[in-house]
Amino acid sequence: MKYIDKDKFLIILLSSAFISISLFELLIILFLLWEFYLIFKRKIKINGIFTIPLFLIMIPSIASTIIYGKLKDLAGVLNQNFFFVSYFAKNAFNPSYELFRKLNLVVVFFSFLEIFVVIFNFIFKHTYKPIWGGIFEIGIIFSLGSISAFVLFLLEKDKKKKFVFLSLALFFAFLVFWTGKRNPILGLISIYLITFIKLYKLFNINRKIIFYILILFIVIFSFGISYAIYKFPKYKTIVKIITLQASEEEINKFSSNRWYIGKRGIEVIKKDIENKNIVPLLIGHGYNSGYYLDPPSPAGRTYESIFLISEFIQKGILGLLGIIFMMFVYFKYIFSLKIKNTKQFVAFSFAVFPTYFFVGGIFSGIWDAILPLYFLLFGLSEKYYGEKRV
Repeated sequence: MKYIDKDKFLIILLSSAFISISLFELLIILFLLWEFYLIFKRKIKINGIFTIPLFLIMIPSIASTIIYGKLKDLAGVLNQNFFFVSYFAKNAFNPSYELFRKLNLVVVFFSFLEIFVVIFNFIFKHTYKPIWGGIFEIGIIFSLGSISAFVLFLLEKDKKKKFVFLSLALFFAFLVFWTGKRNPILGLISIYLITFIKLYKLFNINRKIIFYILILFIVIFSFGISYAIYKFPKYKTIVKIITLQASEEEINKFSSNRWYIGKRGIEVIKKDIENKNIVPLLIGHGYNSGYYLDPPSPAGRTYESIFLISEFIQKGILGLLGIIFMMFVYFKYIFSLKIKNTKQFVAFSFAVFPTYFFVGGIFSGIWDAILPLYFLLFGLSEKYYGEKRV
């Protein structure tokens, strides 16, 4: 990217994630080639809190796929795991207040456009669909859109613009509940829980205003949860599950078939232990193993249930430990991150967003097609706060 402005390319890369998955994949591959060139030339260093966890995840995943998978599976495992090296490209940038403000504006702009696309598809095509992807992409788009709009609300001084950004943050948040999907709802709630904890710790902020804003979000979240329960009857099963009165069929329906998938996964693990399959226990069976193992996964590619089962089968104990370690270092980092004033919140939307995947992904896995970009953006925020910029 010698002749291309890096910051502008980053904005284009972020924009492509909303426009087209094919365009994004093309650009992220070009971006990674540039990153590898910089690493080869020793112009950037491989460091950061995710360094050890990423290699613990990538190496077993790729090795097990090469050993047990098919040739066509290699492209999938590279996309799902190896592309995470985008995180290290953070060292090629000089993140600034202006850059993060532009990135937040891009997110809010495309999230705003997605409103019309999603509503049109729902009314006229009777489906939950954004520009590309499906209902889970709606959760990701509007969760990121909500926290970015909220950050811009904190930064903005003009009262009219503050009102617009706060309104968008609340509406985007409601749309996440509107999907009725458990993982996006858990992810969004966790994001705002951490955000308000950070806000409360600020000394130079009017806590009464923050309290009133918190009440607004509680109202929206309560209304959203009520709507989800009304629209999707499966949530009424929660009471039965808590009181241990739910049948296995009800639990499976509530978990979107993940209960039965998980049981199949446990059978696979038991067979590996009984047969002393040391290598698969260490590094997993690889990408797409759900198709090849006995019993096969009802979900196909993976045993998509609680991540402890699905990731253990695919990545083995080493890969699973890598994911758990990544969660540990991330939450340790985000809770210990010191923000001194509202202006420093400019990068927080991208620092806190991995929470969405680490919490929401507990029941379905952490992977997402755009995750390499989110890891890069987190890395940029990590560098920004590490340099203690104002």
